[in-house]
Amino acid sequence: MKENINIIFYKLLLAGTVVVLFAGSIDKLLSDNSTFKIDRLIISGCNLIKEESIKNQFSFIKKKNIFSLNIDDIKSKIISNEFIASVNIVKVFPSTIILDLIEISPIGLLRVNNTNFLVDNNDNGFLCSSNMSTAIHIPEIESNGSITEENIFSSNEYKALNHIFSTNQKLFNMIDYVSTNNDQIVVNTAKSKIIFDSPHYIKQIDHISKFLDYSNRYSKYKYIKFSHLDVIVKEKDVI
Repeated sequence: MKENINIIFYKLLLAGTVVVLFAGSIDKLLSDNSTFKIDRLIISGCNLIKEESIKNQFSFIKKKNIFSLNIDDIKSKIISNEFIASVNIVKVFPSTIILDLIEISPIGLLRVNNTNFLVDNNDNGFLCSSNMSTAIHIPEIESNGSITEENIFSSNEYKALNHIFSTNQKLFNMIDYVSTNNDQIVVNTAKSKIIFDSPHYIKQIDHISKFLDYSNRYSKYKYIKFSHLDVIVKEKDVI
């Protein structure tokens, strides 16, 4: 019985040695093989961020072995960028890496004290360059001297804009800027405006979404005004 155990132990030791040597040979082959050196970096999803800046930041991965690339480290570096919510990293063998960026969802731009403050739909704010609003559609939130970076997320303008963003993307994409006038929230588009009562704007936004979806002709109105949930509509004059 003892002899059998020794034979079994010897066979296991021999097999283990072979496996280790084989694995080491494969690893050496892959690390030395230029076929698996990264030579192409593809980046998608850049709207707020310049694609070139991401390429420059991660140019160091070029010529690295695709098998040994530390994906977690790359991901950690990418999402440290405040404009990036998440990223999908894909290895395409033998030598391509794809970085699929998912950026934050900006819904408004506040210009105050010679600064541009970008806000997303999760109560996050970021300083941004003056030409940021030209890259993608971002409605402006008019300060009127009362809205600052500190109180913007409690303002009716931001809350109304966020609710429209969440419930009616078509209307949101038409908005140029949002402002207030006494107890009214004024949503301005290029060709018309919608006036909400501040105390009832949530219900009114839901109501106007149904109304506009039914009419399906956003641009025909000069203005739409609410009196609680009663809608006052002024159509454009036809010449």
